[in-house]
Amino acid sequence: MLIFVQRFSIYALLAVMLLQLSGCGFHLRGLGSTGALPFKSAQIQADSNVREELVLALKRQLNSVQVEVLDNQTAEVQILLMPTQYQASRTSTRLGDATSQLLKMTQSFQVINLTSGEKIISGSSEVYRDRQINTAVALASDNELRTIQKSMSEELARQILDRVARALRNADKVTSKAKE
Repeated sequence: MLIFVQRFSIYALLAVMLLQLSGCGFHLRGLGSTGALPFKSAQIQADSNVREELVLALKRQLNSVQVEVLDNQTAEVQILLMPTQYQASRTSTRLGDATSQLLKMTQSFQVINLTSGEKIISGSSEVYRDRQINTAVALASDNELRTIQKSMSEELARQILDRVARALRNADKVTSKAKE
């Protein structure tokens, strides 16, 4: 009987902890159905100094919300990407070996409605990452850096599309209030 009570108590405690964890308020971010973009086609025009993984991430994310990426100006909107700014700040030990890096990637952009010629939004998005550098395994550290840069590009693309969606929602609210 004592073993049964102990097991029941453990299972009850685990169930309570699981319920608390599931109700912690964590939500996945993304455009989802509430942030769907109100246009069906887009053109991406990137400066030659824009990181290629950022352009690919932007195309992937547009395709994921059923926006067709076109190469010509028949698209509804044009996304202009200015040169990507990338900075890496290092800290050093007494021996001069870098032990950590603060990475900053900034992407300036402008989105234009090609049917009306109006500027929808312009601005820049920033992403920061911190990484530890192990100088003993430089090759693994380089691979980690490429993975981090790809993740930063994905985040920048998401931020840009979120800002475009917000700008278009706000413009729709203003237009509907003006009609009333």
